[in-house]
Amino acid sequence: MRSFRTWSGYHTTIPARWATPGSEAEIAALLREADRAGRRVKVIGSGHSWSDIALPDDVCVDLRRMRRILAIDAAARTLRVQAGIRLEEITEALDRVGMALPILGSIAKQTIAGAIATGTHGSSLRHGNLASLVVGLRLVTPRGEIAELGPEHPWLPAARVSLGALGIVTEVTLSTTPAFRLEETLETRPVERVAHELRAIAQSAEYVKVWWLPTQRDALIFRYARTPRRAVRRPIARFVDEKIVNQTLFELALRAAGRYPSLTKHVNSIVMGAYFRGGSRVDRSDRCFNLAMPPIHRETELALELDDAGGLLSEVDEAIREDALVVNFPCEVRFVAGDDAWMSPAYGRDTCQIGFYQAESPHLARYFACVEEIGARYDARPHWGKEFSMPGERVRAAYPMAPAFLALRRELDPRGTVQNRFLDRVLGPIDRAHAMAAE
Repeated sequence: MRSFRTWSGYHTTIPARWATPGSEAEIAALLREADRAGRRVKVIGSGHSWSDIALPDDVCVDLRRMRRILAIDAAARTLRVQAGIRLEEITEALDRVGMALPILGSIAKQTIAGAIATGTHGSSLRHGNLASLVVGLRLVTPRGEIAELGPEHPWLPAARVSLGALGIVTEVTLSTTPAFRLEETLETRPVERVAHELRAIAQSAEYVKVWWLPTQRDALIFRYARTPRRAVRRPIARFVDEKIVNQTLFELALRAAGRYPSLTKHVNSIVMGAYFRGGSRVDRSDRCFNLAMPPIHRETELALELDDAGGLLSEVDEAIREDALVVNFPCEVRFVAGDDAWMSPAYGRDTCQIGFYQAESPHLARYFACVEEIGARYDARPHWGKEFSMPGERVRAAYPMAPAFLALRRELDPRGTVQNRFLDRVLGPIDRAHAMAAE
């Protein structure tokens, strides 16, 4: 039987059936059949999640045959695409017509439907996450009905970050912007200062992020400003960064440190030398947003009030030093403007999202548990696409619109046709037998 595994390899499963529909009608028929037969259906996207949010436990749907650009409206500055298209394909298509997305995350391998469903984000207090760009979408409900959700549709705030719990998204319409270039500048600053000055740092440019390698005393601040200067293509430098530094040297160093933790300080020195260096560059916006693919590792991430983030960062720093935790991967601090998507980690508040990353090591479980324990004191919300063990009732309590989302979920999927073990755990299970008895 064919298996499915997430990018990190941490989650794997063997679906009972694989389906690769090529049209909305095929998806609707598949869902109607599954709903009648009591089967569960899950779309896998690109698998670039660290959580098991898209892990199928019965029927696996792959939308690789539904990845076309459907319409680009330059006047309205909108783009309509099929749900299976990847972000990197979107950015290239937009650039060819002088357009761009105003925000992107660090990686562009994800499908658009998966990226918005998990609240994937970039780093800017002037822009929301990717889901905030959604001005419309088409959804096939678990009973096989097709719904067109325009800007005023009452379901759209729920469907923007749907967690895959409301049906299968087939098309997405996004707002775009004229293409632009960015100048990247870097600054090192002691992590203690960064923690105390986080709001000012976040507001110091349109796009800002911070990297910090725990156990090191300096953090690296990335700032990006729009510029009329010409982009400087560096294909050789990017090849060296991605193929030699990331996928060879860094990967080998992490493997050695995983086996011999005492080597971690040397690995950290390599990372500091490779990434924590000064300088500047000018490039196309998406190339500044996106990084070369990193070595395989695991991630957990917390979203919290911007003004609380410095305190959490200081506590994590202190805990790492007190418990002598060996951490071999950078921590990433990013910022997201508040939005109105019901299950968005940035719902209702400007947010700081702090990602804690680690390659396999004996201290990984302790490190992630420490981060979650501290995050609980700050009412942090987990990133849906990253690892977390927070109990479902606590997760739901962190979202003011969770009751409305759960009610819509019950309305659209009374038999649990598009649910999986992740959604059972986080949102609560759906009682199929009870739903059928009530019909």
